[in-house]
Amino acid sequence: MKIKRILRLIALVIVGFSLVACTKKESSPPQSRKGLKIVTSFYPIYSMVKEVSGDLNDVRMIQSSSGIHEFEPSASDVAAIYDADIFVYHSRTLESWAGSLDPSLEKSKVQVVEASEGMQLEKVAGLEDVSADKGIDEKTLYDPHTWLDPDKVAEEAQLIARHLSKLDSKNATKYEKNASKFAEKAKELSKKYQVVFNGIKNKTFVTQHTAFSYLAKRFGLNQLGIAGISPEQEPSPRQLTEIQEFVKTYKVKTIFTESNASSKVAETLVKSTGVGLKTLNPLEADPQNDKTYLENLEENMSVLAEELK
Repeated sequence: MKIKRILRLIALVIVGFSLVACTKKESSPPQSRKGLKIVTSFYPIYSMVKEVSGDLNDVRMIQSSSGIHEFEPSASDVAAIYDADIFVYHSRTLESWAGSLDPSLEKSKVQVVEASEGMQLEKVAGLEDVSADKGIDEKTLYDPHTWLDPDKVAEEAQLIARHLSKLDSKNATKYEKNASKFAEKAKELSKKYQVVFNGIKNKTFVTQHTAFSYLAKRFGLNQLGIAGISPEQEPSPRQLTEIQEFVKTYKVKTIFTESNASSKVAETLVKSTGVGLKTLNPLEADPQNDKTYLENLEENMSVLAEELK
């Protein structure tokens, strides 16, 4: 397993180099660092931890430029984790490699936090009746994309606050206050769009990546996913035929693609199906803008609502 090979190499990576591996949206001089050193796995978790921490801690993320699904940490990424006070990741469903981390091997005192632990997750569509057999981690049967549902985002932020409060009890009140404030904003956003989606008759939307199941359930929508569309690779002739049949069967007018889908893939879909294309951002990578996490989340809901009208 790749992570185990990385762990064997980790002794060769000096601790000082570990900070270089992390991406930090607000750069600050190393000598001015205060509070806890917290490393996070990817953009949504980074954003929630930042909201909960406020200006108390130094928060960084190791994966910022692309999706998290196929991500495997490098030796320097793992070194950065072991050099931190706390490492926060979303779930073993998503970051399976996190389950292989063993701080004791590296004499690290890092506390590893699974942020979604305690959340009610839904099974992946089609796996509802599948049970975890011997050797299968039951969490792999569940959909991890809770960060696209504002109510789930509120819940996870409050769980993160509880974890941080246990590990840094002197600042517990601040963590809880920050989390409550953030959760309130997220729930207000949910209420706003509940009214919007309640007033829309068309409830079905088609996606290239079925990342929006929690959002769909929250607002009474129906997400249909098209298998075989990759953000980087053009569909094969066989896949195109299947997609054309899908479009015809469900009378699809718009397909929502990922923000990182190549223009070539988009052009192929338009030419072969005649449908329109819109973008929904699964927010797995840092969107590289000045918007808050909730503002980026609202942009998705706004695009979806406008298209379904």
